[in-house]
Amino acid sequence: MANYQFATTVLKAFDVLDCFETGTEELGISDIAAQVGLPASSVYRLIQSLEFEGLLFQNQENKKYYLGSKFYTLAGKGGRFQKFQQLASKYVDELADLTQETVNLAICSGDRIFNIYKKDSPYIVRPNFALNAPYPAHCTGTGRIFLSQMTDTALKWVYENSTADIPQPLPDFLDMLHKVRQNGWAQDDQEFTPGLRCVAAPVRAAGETVVFALSISAPTIRMTDEVYEQSRQLVLKYAALITEKLQAFCLTQSHE
Repeated sequence: MANYQFATTVLKAFDVLDCFETGTEELGISDIAAQVGLPASSVYRLIQSLEFEGLLFQNQENKKYYLGSKFYTLAGKGGRFQKFQQLASKYVDELADLTQETVNLAICSGDRIFNIYKKDSPYIVRPNFALNAPYPAHCTGTGRIFLSQMTDTALKWVYENSTADIPQPLPDFLDMLHKVRQNGWAQDDQEFTPGLRCVAAPVRAAGETVVFALSISAPTIRMTDEVYEQSRQLVLKYAALITEKLQAFCLTQSHE
């Protein structure tokens, strides 16, 4: 990993923070160490730095940790992103109503994606994605959208970090993601989980930066090959609509 010029400590610090799923959850060092796969001594050193910066606080009674006050100031700086999500959510709802299938809006953090907004299918048989929970990027449609934007150097790290779970050699993995970038859409045909199909497209903001991935997911019993193609066209259409709104918003903000 060092050969890829990543700040390993920074990545591990984010892994520690990702262990906290809510603002009220409290975790001990052993809990965190088990989740991130590091020795307790290494986790303790990371926590000391995060605590110094106000990103984690310790409950002095039970010695467990919870998210600190620094997150309030960081959240206050995310107004533009919150507006992005607000603008996009209308189209997520509209696409879900049109297809009657589950539509997700995802973001990426390293080699994981998080669904930050969704509208579920009304059918009983449907995918059950949790909001703000990490999912692997390499085998999900939304994740592949984000991975396709990365350099080959970064993708090699992703591959080596999940080699046991990626059933293809590195050259094929890179070639697949190069095609995703070239085509402008990605698919997951039962690779994330058996019986589930997904198709995704990028949503871009200022400077053509991919900020979201939009996807339609459905069980194979409803998403036939014909429906799959229809879903691909629809997700591209709606991703373009959201992109247009976000870029218009960015342009307005730059003129104020």
